[in-house]
Amino acid sequence: MKWSEAYLIGCPTVDEQHKELIEKVDELEQRLENDEADDHSFTDALMFVVDYARDHFRDEENLMFETGYPGFENHRMLHDRLVNHLANFLKDMQQGNGGTFSELVSYLHVWIDGHVLVEDIKFGKFFRTAKK
Repeated sequence: MKWSEAYLIGCPTVDEQHKELIEKVDELEQRLENDEADDHSFTDALMFVVDYARDHFRDEENLMFETGYPGFENHRMLHDRLVNHLANFLKDMQQGNGGTFSELVSYLHVWIDGHVLVEDIKFGKFFRTAKK
């Protein structure tokens, strides 16, 4: 996964956070391709994503609330689904019930493309208009 301007939504704080996440996912993909994925890097990656999601979603949702974004509740629900998915993924992994590095990276790739390029772009358009 490579950063591109297609991921820009027009909100500098959010754009920088998205860039950081995409660069992390790219790093994880490189580890997989080079057979460098181990339990330690997997756990670190998962914890990064959990921490990232918590902080990023809080920042993004605050911006949505402050600007009166009409899709706020739906967007927050989408964030909650990801957090729940990650929590279940972590729980399953800790209990030895599945969860692989490859599955995590694939899920993040699909989620980022689906969420940022669709839902966050909608907010970006609203944010740029509200900012004027």
